[in-house]
Amino acid sequence: MTTQVDPRLPRVLDDVWEPPPRPNRLPIVVGASAGALLIASIAVVTINSALREPHPMLVAAPAPVRNSLWYPDDPNDSTGSLSRFRHPTAAPRPLAAIPDRPTPKPVVRRPAPPPPPAAPPAPGYLSINSTPWAELSVDGRVVGNTPQLGIRVTPGRHRLVLVRDGFAAETTWVTVAPGATVKNTGLTLTRVAP
Repeated sequence: MTTQVDPRLPRVLDDVWEPPPRPNRLPIVVGASAGALLIASIAVVTINSALREPHPMLVAAPAPVRNSLWYPDDPNDSTGSLSRFRHPTAAPRPLAAIPDRPTPKPVVRRPAPPPPPAAPPAPGYLSINSTPWAELSVDGRVVGNTPQLGIRVTPGRHRLVLVRDGFAAETTWVTVAPGATVKNTGLTLTRVAP
């Protein structure tokens, strides 16, 4: 009895392994190449014949040729009525007189643009110290404890208030010029009796 051996399985002979045989792909590659070549040649022939002779359904009928042309009799007629057309052999009508100079267009005067806004003035600075130290407020805004150096403020008049527990509040006014630094270091708080 002979057993059939599957050709796809590897064969083992004398302990040497052999890979299974590969299928022959040459006929498949040749057939596919021939088919692609045939399709490409049919496409080229079809395109060339279409370029040489257009399809009869796609050709437009030629426009009828008329023996004479008609022109409008009045060049100012914009209604498009056919009653005002004349034959080209008729005597031309004189055109309206063309002025020598074109009509000037009215001059439209635009208002001058507003001037650019003025640059804001340069800020001023405050340097405040008191004896003893106190909490400093400038225009109602708490800045911190004294001494305070280089507090940036807008130019003009400012209200300074110094407050500390056990001492009377000290209020003073200062005027700061643009870009200037005002130093006020001689403030002394008065102790309040308990």
